[in-house]
Amino acid sequence: MACSLCDGDQLSFPVPGVAREHLPDDRPGAALCTRCLAVEPVDSPPAEYPAFSEAIPGFPDGEVGAIVACVFALVDSLALYRSEVSALASEAERRGVDVLLLIDRLASTDGVEPYFDVSRRSRQLEQLLYD
Repeated sequence: MACSLCDGDQLSFPVPGVAREHLPDDRPGAALCTRCLAVEPVDSPPAEYPAFSEAIPGFPDGEVGAIVACVFALVDSLALYRSEVSALASEAERRGVDVLLLIDRLASTDGVEPYFDVSRRSRQLEQLLYD
């Protein structure tokens, strides 16, 4: 499946239970674009999480990778989803992933061109998470 924003490759994954209540779409899965990091809901996800780090160097694998991808699904709508983004980012951090650092690293990774304005969203996320 190709990304609707940039035509890049996508990784489908099941939405973790801990993230489901924070997403506006109730479909059981989502797909993360390996190029622009956009996330789209999917109806039929695989049973297992993909090897995110094989397609996107530095991206966390497993359930925590799926949680981070769910943050990326909402990051462009921070004004609308402040509490949801905060809850998901906090969950990722409890599991050992610094979401702000990850965003900065991904933005400088060859082949990754985030669909969102990294510097603007990083500042907003930092204020949201640490104020």
